[in-house]
Amino acid sequence: MIDMVKEKLVAHGMKLMQSPAVAKLMESEKMGVLLEKAMSVPIKLSEGFRAKRERLTTLFELATREDLDEVKRSVSRMEELLQEIRSSSTDLLDKTRAAGDGKEPVAR
Repeated sequence: MIDMVKEKLVAHGMKLMQSPAVAKLMESEKMGVLLEKAMSVPIKLSEGFRAKRERLTTLFELATREDLDEVKRSVSRMEELLQEIRSSSTDLLDKTRAAGDGKEPVAR
């Protein structure tokens, strides 16, 4: 949807650029300054929204996508560590049983 609108705007802009009156207007220094300001608006809006989002997430103690990704990575690392511990404890338990000293190991 946005891409279609953008394409139409670009096509219309190209038509306008062929007009001598628009070409003369584009040579004006004031028009250059105006275009520069117009192009900086999306960046300023984006930065403003980002700053407000950060303030709100901090204020309401909400988890951000980055926080969730970090938690997922931590859980994954812990699961891998737990699997290693289980594997090594099973190996140790098997070795203890294989020693066959007649006593049942304490750890299960």
